[in-house]
Amino acid sequence: MQIKVNAEPVNVLPGESLMAALLRRNLPVINICNGKGTCGKCKVSIAGQAPEPTAVEYQRLSAGEIATGIRLACQVQPAEGMNVVCGTGGHIDRKTALLFLAEQASCEHCGLLLAQVKLDLPTLADERSDRDRLVAKLQAGYSLTEVTIGLPQLQTLAPLLRQDHFAVTAVLWQHHILAVLPGTDKPPVYGVAIDIGTTNIAVALYDLAAGTLMHLAAAENAQTLYGADVISRIEFANQSQHNRDLLRRAVTGTINGLLQKVYAAAAVDSQQVYKAVVVGNTTMHHLFLGLDVSFLALSPFVSVCNTALELSAAETCLDLNPQAKVLLFPNVGGFVGGDTLGAVLGAEELLRPGRHLLIDIGTNCELYLQDGSRMWACSTAAGPAFEGAGITCGMRAQPGAIERVMIDSQSVAVAVIGGVAATGLCGSGLIEAVQQMRQAGIINEQGGIRNPAEPEVRARLSPGLLAHIREGQQGREFVLAYSADGNDVVLTQRDISQLQLAKGAVCAGIRTLLDIAGLGLAELDSVVLAGTFASHLNLASTVDIGLIPQLSLHKLQTAGNAAHAGAVKALLDQRAFDSLCRQADNITHVELGGSATFSMYFMESMYIAPCQI
Repeated sequence: MQIKVNAEPVNVLPGESLMAALLRRNLPVINICNGKGTCGKCKVSIAGQAPEPTAVEYQRLSAGEIATGIRLACQVQPAEGMNVVCGTGGHIDRKTALLFLAEQASCEHCGLLLAQVKLDLPTLADERSDRDRLVAKLQAGYSLTEVTIGLPQLQTLAPLLRQDHFAVTAVLWQHHILAVLPGTDKPPVYGVAIDIGTTNIAVALYDLAAGTLMHLAAAENAQTLYGADVISRIEFANQSQHNRDLLRRAVTGTINGLLQKVYAAAAVDSQQVYKAVVVGNTTMHHLFLGLDVSFLALSPFVSVCNTALELSAAETCLDLNPQAKVLLFPNVGGFVGGDTLGAVLGAEELLRPGRHLLIDIGTNCELYLQDGSRMWACSTAAGPAFEGAGITCGMRAQPGAIERVMIDSQSVAVAVIGGVAATGLCGSGLIEAVQQMRQAGIINEQGGIRNPAEPEVRARLSPGLLAHIREGQQGREFVLAYSADGNDVVLTQRDISQLQLAKGAVCAGIRTLLDIAGLGLAELDSVVLAGTFASHLNLASTVDIGLIPQLSLHKLQTAGNAAHAGAVKALLDQRAFDSLCRQADNITHVELGGSATFSMYFMESMYIAPCQI
């Protein structure tokens, strides 16, 4: 059998594992545990159809790694023609792993039309206005029944028509003229897909003539200065109109800063950007538009507007061509926003006909369920723990953050983003730390850190692990990483409680939604995890602590930042956006607030243990 490794042919002996073949050829692969699968270091990238992950790979790899073809060489049985890349430690590009955005796609139906026309010259026998002359030629040449033009275009129309002897290119959105440019050379036309997250904002710039991704940028949402979650921001906005204006300027300022960044990187003029698609939860949607959020946090949680919107760049204060069209996805309800519908569109390949549950995990966790003919959606407040907020040593997923934790019978090992000294703990590290502590017996099923002074605890745990349990300023804590300056990275009892609240809310929401639909977990064809945070998760740990009810790991899929991917699809194909808007009308919105079933499941889901339903 022959495979390719780093583009070179490699012969594989009968029954030989990929690890053995690599070692036999002295090819670069990390082999700390001698192929036992305990270290999780022998990562390789497999192009094309990667083999199904093994149980060991589910334990050692993140969801994003699994989804992008990263496997452990010691676990892979080679197949004829397999294409392997090794020697990089299994590194994967974070944009590909987390966003899954299209690098190249058809944009034939993006909704913009470049109309190149040569107008009849004015004469004494033909004294039609410039506007009528242009409209008539467009209607005749492009079979348009109606053409409209706004005042900004009329104000500059006369000199533009005469600049190249009445040869012009008009940029139209449906039947409306956005811009008139001299000459009949096709001008560059760009669009942007914008994902307004509660914590982070991402912008993708596309060439709408070629359908290619030009540049991508992301940054923290400046609104975090006024609250970590949607409820705190709603409360801040409701204090005064001044505060509401502050929040709007914060989000538009962040977006415009990112726009300038992608423009500079791609050498694009903002005047050449004619379309934008925006996704965000209902609160982000309202604060971006400067809408009143007073009633979003009060039962019955009524929003100002749930329908899809088509606005101008000037109205939204975005740094695009002032006449550019800005489309916002419809909201489903008060706390189920356009980002949920964006995720449904972005993960449509995974949500093929059948019974599927989509979970967009974040500060506000949205759930979408379909059974082939019916659709439901709800949201549950997970809180900021998944983002590292409210955790003693919590931080965002950036260099210095512990993202992986491994605890054996004798010691604690951590993986830190950037390969630097540990300075904190991000959300994926928090989940894995709690799962590993429970598995090692450091905490009990109720989440309590065991008392190292108790005889049965001392008999159960090794001295190496007992040494990590100590009394801190907030009570008992567990040391994940020691620091030379004394700023150790610890997990406290309160931190574990914060995770229990977050994961309990998500699991209870899932169980309640399944009850309402009359479905069992085993009846689902798949459970799709969406959101950048979900791509960092270890799927086995996620199920093991009860964040997601227990099911076959092979049914778990990950879609990266599916909401942003959905915005890209809508940017490149207006038909996809229109179809989704029609679909939104048929989704049943489920309100969990005040639900006795949800409250019951929430209490049951607080245990650090697999949740069986």
